[in-house]
Amino acid sequence: VHLDTGIMSGADIVAAIALGADFTLVGRAYLYGLMAGGREGVDRMIEILSEQITRTMRLLGVTSLAELTPAHVTQLERLAPRALSIPAATAPRPPARATTGPPVTPKTAPPKAGPRKSPIAS
Repeated sequence: VHLDTGIMSGADIVAAIALGADFTLVGRAYLYGLMAGGREGVDRMIEILSEQITRTMRLLGVTSLAELTPAHVTQLERLAPRALSIPAATAPRPPARATTGPPVTPKTAPPKAGPRKSPIAS
């Protein structure tokens, strides 16, 4: 299984592997590194992704990619019920009001004043 869409961090790579990907493609991150710093930018992007992968694995308590399972990817499942428990998130919305009458147009600027007369009488 190959994953190629939206991979922008080491955590994205870890999540993809935990969900069964054999590898991920990082085209956009690669291009950002290339645009920002040429070859050195790409090298730095690879370093950053490696550091993020290591950090994410430590936070998950695993020492190898083989230890990752779908159970390690729980953020969306945790956040969705919490968001749905907020009354404003589940309250029915009133229907959009239809308007009658002429269309609303942007206000026009007041007419420009003519040339100013000199306060000094000639």
